[in-house]
Order: sequence, then C-alpha cells, then structure tokens
Amino acid sequence: MPEPKLERATIRVPATSANLGPGFDCIGIAVDLWNETIVTLGSKVITIRGEGEGVLPVDDRNLIAESARHAFGEIGVDQIDLAFDCRNNIPLARGLGSSSAATVTGIVAAFVFAGYDVSDLETLNRIFAIAANIEGHPDNAAPAVFGGCQIGVHANNPPDASKWINSRIEIPEELKAVVFVPDFSMKTVEARGILPDVVSRSDAVFNVGRAAMLVHAIETRQWHLLRHATDDRLHQPQRIAKLFPRFRPIARGALEAGAHGVFLSGAGPAIMSLATDRFMTICYEMSENARKAQVDGKTLILDLSNSGVRVESTPTM
Repeated sequence: MPEPKLERATIRVPATSANLGPGFDCIGIAVDLWNETIVTLGSKVITIRGEGEGVLPVDDRNLIAESARHAFGEIGVDQIDLAFDCRNNIPLARGLGSSSAATVTGIVAAFVFAGYDVSDLETLNRIFAIAANIEGHPDNAAPAVFGGCQIGVHANNPPDASKWINSRIEIPEELKAVVFVPDFSMKTVEARGILPDVVSRSDAVFNVGRAAMLVHAIETRQWHLLRHATDDRLHQPQRIAKLFPRFRPIARGALEAGAHGVFLSGAGPAIMSLATDRFMTICYEMSENARKAQVDGKTLILDLSNSGVRVESTPTM
C-alpha cells in the first residue's frame, strides 16, 4: 500500500456541462471555470470562499469531506484527517457540475494523501469510477477527471461488466461556450424527479439520432449540424416546461445571434450555447432576452477545457 508522502496539495477541478442536449446521463464537457481547493494534512477544518460561502456545510456533511471518506474506504486506507480550504468559482446548483467538482476533489485528495500518483491513467480511471458510482452517472465525472468532451457508459458485458467506460471526443480549438447562468438554482434531484420512467420508441429513436449527430458534428467541425444535434426529447422539454419556461427566449437569442447549438446545461437552469465566433453578440442577446423575460443572471464566455483535474503537491519534509 502506498505510504502518505504529502503535507499539502492544491486540487483544481473544472466546471462541467452534462447531457449537451440529447446525451442524457452519458455525454459531458469540461469548461474553463475552476474550483480550487488547498488540502493540508492534520486537521478537519473546512473553509469556503466564493460560491457556496455561508451556504455549504463546513463539517463532515460537506461533499468534499464525504467523498474523501468514501474514497479512503474504497482504496482500503485508514481515514486521514484533512483540512480543505475551498476557493469556489463554479455556481451552485446551476447545471455546471459543482457537485461533481466537489466529489472529484474529495476523491483525489484521498488518493493523493494515500500516496497515489494521480497522473497515472490507472489511478485516474479508479477516481473516475468512484465518482461515477457516487453520482450514479458518468457525464459530469468523466470530463471533471479527464477534461474535454467525454462519453461515459456503464458496461454490462463480460469482461467489463459493472465497469465504467469513457471515450474522449476531441474538441476543436475554435469552439467556445457562451453560458447564461440565472440567479436562481435548480436542485438536480428535483429536475430528475419530473422525468418519466418510460419513454416512447419514437422519442428514443429521436435522441439516438441526435446524440450520434452531436458527436459527429463536433469531431468533423460540421457546426451547422449542432442546431439539430443539441435537440432532445428525454429531459429538456419536461424540465423547461415545469421548471424553466423562460428558457426558450434566451435560447432563441443565442441562436439568432450566431450560436450553432443551445441546450440546458445539465439539469439546469444554466443555458449553454456553442459557438465559433460572434461570442460577444451571443452574450449580449442572451442577456437582453433574459432581461426581457425578467430572468436575472449573468453571461459567461468560456473556453472548453481539454484538461481535467489538476494537482500541485508539497511533499513532507
């Protein structure tokens, strides 16, 4: 078993957007917006600055601490007391992967302080599997760990039964995200609770085609396809109708301004558009249409991140 060798580590995890429209619970992408956590050995203090300050728990209920405890158990290492100093930039409960960022931070902290090399692919695969098991789906966990655009599935055939499998979609450099982040939050459990357990064959076929076209459009730079490829029938119509009916004018503003595709980011309520130019115009039109729809929020222009979790560590003396 690896021996603890660290007294301090800085862990950075990117924001992520799940689903990308039709890729429900299986496709996600990392964006250039990061939470940074300084982890030190020897105490259990948790401090939070930025997003979630004064809201998130700072005791054992904190998701980072919970995830670290879970990971120590998974790798068979006695619990190590760790302090977490969190500098959060990812908005909470907006569909940008704040929970996944916390989960991955805690798991990575456990591995790092247990002496594992988290640049090793096998270790990263274990981290990803633990995070996906905690969340129950891989679409945020995979890009948070590996970066880029990721497809994640749960295998059910030998020899990989019960194993999480991910595959990377290369992101062209010119593609960026323009995101409108409303001031109100949307709990994922609530957004999942309104979805039906059974869907029609026609809706399933609709999504299979769009998901395939989405991957092909990104890899081949056929940007005109994204307007259709980000459409969906499995989760967006239900969530928009019941939880965010004013989504449509904001999304329409993005498309009319030059965005190639637009979708509800994760469970929402953030609205993400993908574009290769006219970023400021798209930003303005999304904000203006949100103002007209009486939805307060902010708009961000973000690079897509080809990097996942990053760790800088200080060894013990």
